Amino acid sequence: MSIKNLIKIILSLIHNIFEYCYSFGDRDHDKKHMKTINVTFCNYSTLTNSRFSLFYFSFFICSFFIIFFFCNNSFAQKSDTLSFKKYPFINEKLNIIENDSNSIRIFYQKLYDLQQLKSGRVDIVHIGDSHIQADHFSGTIRQKLQLKFGNAGRGLLFPYHIAKSNEPGSFKTSSNRSWDSKRNVFYEKPLPIGVCGFTIETTDSIATINLLVKDQPGLGYSFTKFVLFQEKGECNFDITVCDEINCEKGIIKSNDISTHSFISELKFDKPISQIILRNKISDSIYQQATRIYGMLLENDSSGVLYNMIGVNGAEYKHYLKSKYFMEQLSYLNADLIIISLGTNEGYAAGFDKILFSRIIDTLITNIKIASPNASILLTTPADSFRKSRKGRVKNPNMNLARVTIINYCLQHNLPYWDLYEIMGGYGSMAKWFNAQLSAKDRVHFNGKGYQIQGELFYQALINGYFDYCSPPN
Repeated sequence: MSIKNLIKIILSLIHNIFEYCYSFGDRDHDKKHMKTINVTFCNYSTLTNSRFSLFYFSFFICSFFIIFFFCNNSFAQKSDTLSFKKYPFINEKLNIIENDSNSIRIFYQKLYDLQQLKSGRVDIVHIGDSHIQADHFSGTIRQKLQLKFGNAGRGLLFPYHIAKSNEPGSFKTSSNRSWDSKRNVFYEKPLPIGVCGFTIETTDSIATINLLVKDQPGLGYSFTKFVLFQEKGECNFDITVCDEINCEKGIIKSNDISTHSFISELKFDKPISQIILRNKISDSIYQQATRIYGMLLENDSSGVLYNMIGVNGAEYKHYLKSKYFMEQLSYLNADLIIISLGTNEGYAAGFDKILFSRIIDTLITNIKIASPNASILLTTPADSFRKSRKGRVKNPNMNLARVTIINYCLQHNLPYWDLYEIMGGYGSMAKWFNAQLSAKDRVHFNGKGYQIQGELFYQALINGYFDYCSPPN
């Protein structure tokens, strides 16, 4: 309920009480309609002796609730997240978006316009490695933002299971056939890579893909628009799209390149949560394969569309070597691009901070060309351990990667979020492990650990947004 509507209801209540108090001239008649009002700690039976007293008492109670609502709403705005007191090693004082430049303020303004107008959409893309692919970290941010600003859809996804990789729990994919697959880490393999950092391909004319999207707490992810990132041309199969009861919803013509060289769009009359993609031969001479780069699910609602791009083992350079990544990224028309990479560079032996900085610069430059309207925000990698002859030991390279990312952001006026220091700094992964928030390798986190990271990032982002909306006098 909006503040405006609440005030209207309370004022209407006061008015009705006022009308009641003055509509009866007979005090005995009033007494028949009024009972003694007993409130804890006080006895207000004497209030029934006067119609004026009832009015003032009611006015006082209603005023109290108005003040309580405003105070509570103001408090909730600044405490829109969980408390982390259970984990004293987390440095909440450092949990801010640093180097809060004009770039991120443009994004905040778009969020503000969305919140005020209750129309339109804000698109976010989160690029990363294995910390992102499981979608615990990014999924928490998606849920929090969509609950606050509106749910515009599940966003970008990839059939990871069909590519023989781990898949987020928020959707499920399966196929009746085995597909060839590739992720961008193995860039020497022949399949080109698109927007998701993965590619799957089949030459089987009867292959299918079954996609089921699951609702999340407070959020429904049925969709009315389906976008397929695919290879187009006369050598590719057409694709029939059916719903869960096998009713045909549309046909994707793979030789239709009139709208976009990689994009096919289908719109549905009603929201659906499950589709089946079936290869279809329209020309038996030329059609030989289906190659898929990703899928995008949207609905007709205003709000936030949060797209996750995560690849196990990925580094900055791997996205640079992905042939169609930039071209397909531009279709997402991002308002904010979050980049969470650096763990795999820091884990490898022989870390070169100068080379690392150059690769970061090249990727950011290309992203700015592909997505000129996007604000770009970098996150530092988490503290972690690595294997040695003595077992698992602290990895000082992660701090080198962190410092390199921060220096780059300062030099190029980009905002950043310093996860490394927020989680506790050098060696803090041991504390996360002891608190049962990380995996045994002490490089990755478990679901709870990633959820906490997502909560922390959301808190930093939303506090930055609140500060933007409430500038100092």
